[in-house]
Formats: sequence, structure tokens, C-alpha cells
Amino acid sequence: MRIAILFAVAAFAEETRPGSRVFWSFEPLRPVAGSIDQHVRASLAAKGISPNPRAGKRTLLRRIYADLTGLPPTLGEADRYLNADDADATSQLIDRLLASPAFGERWGRHWLDVARFGEDDFSGTAPRPYPNAWRYRDWVIDAFNAGMPYDEFVKAQIAGDLLQDNAKYLGGLGLFGVGPWYYGISQPPQARADERHDRVDMVTRGFLGLTAACARCHDHKYDPIPQKDYYALAGVFASSEYKDYPLVDAATVEAYDAAQKQIKRVEKEIEQFLGAQRDQLAGIYVRQTAAFLGQSKDVDAEVAKRWKEYLAKPEEDHPFLKPWQAAKSPEEASRFQQLLLDVIERKKAMDEENRRAVIRGTAPDEKRRKVILPFNYDSEADFNPGADVVTQSLDRERYQLWQKMIGTKDAVYRLDDKAVEQRLSGEWKKHLAGLRTELEALKKAAPPAYPYLHGMTEHSWPIELPLDVRGNPFETGEAVPRKFLTCLSNGREIPLRQGSGRLQLAVIITEHPLAARVMANRIWAWLFGAGVVRTPSNFGLMGERPANRDLLEYLAARYKQLGFSTKSLIREIMLSDTYQASSETRANGDPDNRLFWRMNRKRLDAESTRDTLLAVSGELNAKRGGESAELSDNNLRRTVYVRVGRYQQNETLALFDFPSTSVHVEKRAVTNVPLQKLFFLNSRFFHLRAGALAQRLECMAESPAERVRKAYQLLFHREPAATERLQAEQFLRNSNWTEYIEVLLSTNEFLYVD
Repeated sequence: MRIAILFAVAAFAEETRPGSRVFWSFEPLRPVAGSIDQHVRASLAAKGISPNPRAGKRTLLRRIYADLTGLPPTLGEADRYLNADDADATSQLIDRLLASPAFGERWGRHWLDVARFGEDDFSGTAPRPYPNAWRYRDWVIDAFNAGMPYDEFVKAQIAGDLLQDNAKYLGGLGLFGVGPWYYGISQPPQARADERHDRVDMVTRGFLGLTAACARCHDHKYDPIPQKDYYALAGVFASSEYKDYPLVDAATVEAYDAAQKQIKRVEKEIEQFLGAQRDQLAGIYVRQTAAFLGQSKDVDAEVAKRWKEYLAKPEEDHPFLKPWQAAKSPEEASRFQQLLLDVIERKKAMDEENRRAVIRGTAPDEKRRKVILPFNYDSEADFNPGADVVTQSLDRERYQLWQKMIGTKDAVYRLDDKAVEQRLSGEWKKHLAGLRTELEALKKAAPPAYPYLHGMTEHSWPIELPLDVRGNPFETGEAVPRKFLTCLSNGREIPLRQGSGRLQLAVIITEHPLAARVMANRIWAWLFGAGVVRTPSNFGLMGERPANRDLLEYLAARYKQLGFSTKSLIREIMLSDTYQASSETRANGDPDNRLFWRMNRKRLDAESTRDTLLAVSGELNAKRGGESAELSDNNLRRTVYVRVGRYQQNETLALFDFPSTSVHVEKRAVTNVPLQKLFFLNSRFFHLRAGALAQRLECMAESPAERVRKAYQLLFHREPAATERLQAEQFLRNSNWTEYIEVLLSTNEFLYVD
């Protein structure tokens, strides 16, 4: 195996050496005459394989609906197509569905896999949601529905802010605007390097089918991508930064920001006031420590209870309390009290000295190149500010004493806000009530949060990114000029120096033959379940070669000829005999169907399974677009509108192979595990849909036999066979209609498309 790889690498090096022929996927598009069927049949004839005949109308109906909309046809839609004598019925059906809003919902979701779309990022101890991330999802759906040309689609997502008439393109910037962003989960140099790595990976694998991100730490082991080329591309994203794009006028933004500033001012004043009272009360109680230890009745009852609970904890073993615990004398209690006062006084002095040191050590540097993330997070200033400043601290035992007595929220003398407020009276209580009244009034008068797009913009300070030695951002080498990948530049240097270089990069990508090949292959794969190249995001040495090169060249060239119209290419593919072929299997020289002599049988994916259940039960909420909602039994909208977490996947969707949204996904896994069938046995969502469908059938027909007939028409778009009628009759003697429907919904005929 190792020898084979070495020979392959050597061959690839020869193919891509300057002056020699280039690797197949780097070549210019070859104009290929003919049609899809001619190229497929030519490759089959060369292998002595005959293509499958055309599938029946019922099969085509279910296949076309599933592929274009992810939904089943209604009874009326099915009858119209199945009973049509018009030879153009199939093309008319395809045209009708391509014009349907459901098309964008289905195909937009395909792209969101590629775009690793998620609606939150991990920050600190919990996910941080992006309130407007759904607007990128809706932009993608609308772009597919509107028939936006693919080259325009690509440019909008990489550099929409730099295009003319950019208002309609800004939503596409969510490709990078909604992350991933790594905030403070690692040191800023590492976090920012990881973010750039994601951008390089998304651009090169998503649009160009190359694994350029493998060159982060060293020259690519297989493809002709040196480490310098990786940092040349990463520099484009180091020279860009995050930006909110408000969808309201400047006056609205200004009014909202001003109101929030006032709210935060009063909130901070309340916090500081309560904090001061809390500290003052703690100081008062500290001076009563001897009385608390002596169990005097003339002390605060709640604090006395805290002392009692603290002393009863077997795990608490503080050395400064041991003399008192041994003698239980007033003198030892007084000594402990004085020690505690001394420790607190020393801690206050140290804190003040440390505060001044941090101020000196973190003084604003006007020359510092700021990197701003969403929520106005400053990469350097907001990451543990002052952590690198040398500060003083108490010795461990005294620090533990301070912590247990007043330092933490569970400390003996540290009261919560409610307890502090209960002890206030007179002007203090009146002052706090006034602040809270003011805060409530400010919140009530404040304008609502304005909508905005998560996007990118040019950094005011573009840079040439230094190369990280062995990928370590803390060990940097020489600066690398921003430029396009050398292996895709015909041996020329193509600099990316206009601003960040994003717009130049976007234009170059759309003009490169790889972009057309990669997307045409993805379109084919989303229709057939497998691409002409079966590694859709790797057209390099370690990716698979196309089994039918002429077919791929035809698709890519035709895509470009059609003005990068995705709908037009889909239509041409679906009208081919190759797409409309039966999925019946037989023994021949192509068991994996790499030459597409038949259609691949496909299981409904996670979204289509759920959406189809809702559709047949009559419960599907057809509302389009808008804010995402959590997946629940009562959420009846299409699954594309379910909130998608980046670091915490929904378990139900993941069970049916919904992918991780933290990385680019070239194709979905298809698993077949017992838990999937157990879902149909035990899921409340499934039982509710079956019950709703049973009620729907009851309204459609009175007799049991007619209900069975309607069930088969609705779920399978055919009449039940005589044996199926008999089986239904026998089953229903001992079971109810809901259980019978659950059986039908669990069948492969319902969950698979031929």
C-alpha cells in the first residue's frame, strides 16, 4: 500500500511539474459534444453493460418530488401526473417543482451542509447563539429559488460587500459571518489561526475540491500545495474582519445603542451599589466572628446558620480554625477574628496594587491591530485581560481562608442580592428602589433589537500573514504575500492585494474550471446519491478519479454554458434517461454503479423523513423563512427551519445522519442501525404523526377498506394489493388504526425512494 502511494505521489509530481501536463482536475474545461445519455451509454458500452429501462411513472413521481422538494406529492398532484397522457408530463412536473418555494428549501439545505451552517458557537462554558444566523439560511434558500447563477452565488458569499449593488448579496456573507468563531477557548493567536484554517478549508474544499488546509503545518503530502500557499490564502482572511450589517436606518441603530447604553449604565450602578453593601455587611459580620463562634444569640440568624453548616462539613479542614476547635475558648475565637481581619485587609491592599498593575500593563496601544469578532469581542483585549501581568497573591492557606469567609458566592459572610436587599432600610432601600424603577422604565421605553446580518468586511489594516512554523502560531516565520494557489495559476503568481484580496479570490475561483467541475459534480451527487467523482470535496491525488471523465466534463462545460444556472442543469439531468432509469439491480461488471447504468435507491434523509411524516399527516406548517425554532413534537415547520447547534447536535436528527455543523461536509453518511427503527417504535413525535394521519383517514373515508385504500394512495401512491388488503383486515381485528398507520410509516417503501 505504501509503495503504491509513493508511486502515485511521484506520478502526480510529474503531472504537475512546470512544463509538463497538469493533473486532470486542473486542466481547462474541454468542450464535449453530445448529451448526458450519450456519454453514459458510451462508457457502459465500453464495459459491455446495458442501461436499465425507464422507471415507472409512480417511481418517477416519488423520485422527482423527493429530489426537488424533499416532500411527497399530494393526492391531487399524484393523480394529475399519473393519469396524464401528455408526453411532456414529466418535464412539466419538473418545471413546476423547480418553480416551487419548496425547491429552495430542499436545495438550500444541501448547500448548508457544504457551508457548515450553525447558529451558535462555543464561548466560555456555554454556546453563544447568533440571533440572526437564520438570515443566512434564508438568503441561501432564496438564492436557489430565485435561480441566482452559481458564479454570483460564490462571489456573494466570499465578497458580497465588495460587489456592485451589494444590498442583495450581503446576506451571503453569513458563510463566514456566522462562524465558526472561537472567542476565548484558546489563546488569541491559536484561536484566530484556527478560524483562518476553517476559512481556507471552506473555500478550497467547498468551491475548488482541494484539501489546501492540509498544508497548514507542512507542504501538502499529496497535492502540489506548499505551506506558503496556505498562508498566502489565510492572509486574505487575516485581512478581513467580522461586521454586523443592520437592516434598519442609522437613526434606528443609534437610538437602540443609546437606549442599551443607558440600561447598562443603570444595571452597573445597581450591581455596584449592591456589591458595596454586600462588602460592607461582610466587613460588619467579620468583626462579629468571635460572637458567631461563641454561638451568641445577639448575631444575624442567617449568618449564624451559615457558620453552623460550614463547621459541620467534614471536608472543611482549615488550619487557622484548629486552635479554636481544640479549645473552644473566647480567646482563640478573638485571635481567629483578628487573623481574618488582617487577611482581608492585606487582600484589599494587594487587590488595589494588582488593579493598578493591570491598568499599567493593559494600557490601550494605539498601534495595536485590533481583531473584532461578533458581539464586539476584541480578540486581544477581551481575552483574560491582564493575565500576563505579574501580580501579587496571598499564600495558599490565607487565600483559602479569604475564599471561605467572603471570597466566593457560597462564602460564610457573602450574601446574595436578595439577602442584602432585605437588610437595607431608609435612604439605602429608597435609593435601590429608585434605581430599579429607572431601569424598568428604560427597558420599557427602549426600542426593540434591530435586525442585522452577520457578515464580513475589509480590515483597515491588511497584512501579509507570517508562516507558522509547523503550524504553531506562537512560532512564526517569514511573512507570506497574499496570492492564489500556485498549482491552479498555470505557473504564474496571481497576487491578492486589492484590500484583503477577497473579491479577487472570489472572481478567480468562479473563473477556474475546478469550480464548475466541483459544483456540477455536487448537483449530480445530490440527485443520484453519488457523484461522478465520489469524493465531492477532494479532486486531488487522494480523491477518486471520475469513472466517466467525459460525463463530468460535459456537465461542467454545460453548467458554464447555461450561465451557471443550477435549475437549468438540474432540469437537463432529470430529463435524461439516465436519471429516469429504474433502480432494479442485476449482476454485471459495475456492481457499485459507478457508470450509472441504473438509478441508486436512496433512503430519505433526516429532514425529508420528518417533513414527509408531517406532510402525510396533514400537519405540515408551510410558513417559509424566519427565525429558527427548537426541534420539538409541537414544532410542525419544515426541518430546514429548526435551530441548528454547532457544538451540540440534536440527538434525533443525528440519529438519522444529520451531520456535524462544525466542519464542512462533503457528503452525508448513511447508516442503518437498530436505534433508527426503535425511534419509530418509541418516539412520541412519530406516534403523534401516526395518530394525526389516522384521524385524517377517518375524515377521508368511512369504511375500513376505503381507509386502507386511501392510506396506500397517500403514502405509496398506488392501490393496495389483495394480500395487503387482507393483511390490513387481519391486523385491525386486534389493533387500532394508529398502530396500523405506524406499521405503514415504518416500511421501507415509505422511507426509501427508488
